[in-house]
Amino acid sequence: MAKAPTPSTPVSAASRILILHGKDRFLQDEHLRVLREALIAAHGKDGIDTIRFDGTQGPRIIADILDEARSFGLMRQHKIILVDNTDLLLKADEDDAPPAPKPAKGARRAPTPQTPRQLLEGYAADPSESAVLVLRASTWRPGKLDKAVEALPAGQGAIIDCDPPTFDKALRWAMGRAKVRHNAPIDEQAASMLLEAVGTELGRIDTELQKLAMAAGGNGAPITPELIESMVGVTRQESFFVIQDALLSGDPAATLHQLDELLTISRQDPTPIGWAYIDAARKIHTAARAQQAGLSTRQYENDLKIFTRGPARDQVIAAIAQGAKNAGPTQAAKLLAAAVNTDQANKSGLGDPVRNLETLTVRFAGTINPRR
Repeated sequence: MAKAPTPSTPVSAASRILILHGKDRFLQDEHLRVLREALIAAHGKDGIDTIRFDGTQGPRIIADILDEARSFGLMRQHKIILVDNTDLLLKADEDDAPPAPKPAKGARRAPTPQTPRQLLEGYAADPSESAVLVLRASTWRPGKLDKAVEALPAGQGAIIDCDPPTFDKALRWAMGRAKVRHNAPIDEQAASMLLEAVGTELGRIDTELQKLAMAAGGNGAPITPELIESMVGVTRQESFFVIQDALLSGDPAATLHQLDELLTISRQDPTPIGWAYIDAARKIHTAARAQQAGLSTRQYENDLKIFTRGPARDQVIAAIAQGAKNAGPTQAAKLLAAAVNTDQANKSGLGDPVRNLETLTVRFAGTINPRR
């Protein structure tokens, strides 16, 4: 099997302290995998040891963590000190620590105990050369510890955001992962279908890619839209493409109603719904150009890439053909550009995503059914 693609990361064999924070555990695991591979390459497989701690045990474990990080291994050359739930461990920080009691008159003031956060800041100023301290957390509050890690020499410290990626980033990741890790290339259309069906959680995407690659037959066979439609639980994707029926009807009221149901009842994210609009506009544009070239519906229907079968397929093709005839190639091209621009705006946080889709819905109806 081909080697997995590595995430874009500053992780290397020179790392001394890593902070992996975010809600995507799969992405955290990927950075940890890259670290292990780098250390094995530098020290050999038998030269690496991993010691785990859990922040849910409370502040009392911080001494054990730092003792382990500073001590030399008897059997291994290098250690990974992995601390899960570090956010819980650091709850006992400067702000949460109780004030020190006032000493009795004439008594010496006892030193204030250091919190786990302060102890980690001290360690970050001079980390061990024979260990990598990996702090994992689902949430993170930046502070002095971050500055201490960032102040380390280049390559020794890193703070890595492991929150779920955007749709576009997950799309590119899925395409690279399928080809390099699973030896089953997937194009942008098929990858978009997959993400619309399962979401942008990388672990879920990778599981589906592995299953699809096996079903494709191996040996570099591609993952096709037809394969995704037949094998992936596409309840979510099917709900997206319900809106295409409304779009192709040219009825703005029906489409706006369907959009509202997707957003308020099915609780769908408006951003990936935009791909259904792009796909519908692409079909209209493809048909309009084919009609302009004098082609019959039978001659260009395969270019529409409609994966349903039977009477439903014929109805969709007829609706596309009529919409393309009403719009013509020039207006169809403008509609496709508007759909792409709306999708880019929603993925970039420009404007309200719902209002952007509502505006595109009205434009869609006005293009393919101008007499309505």
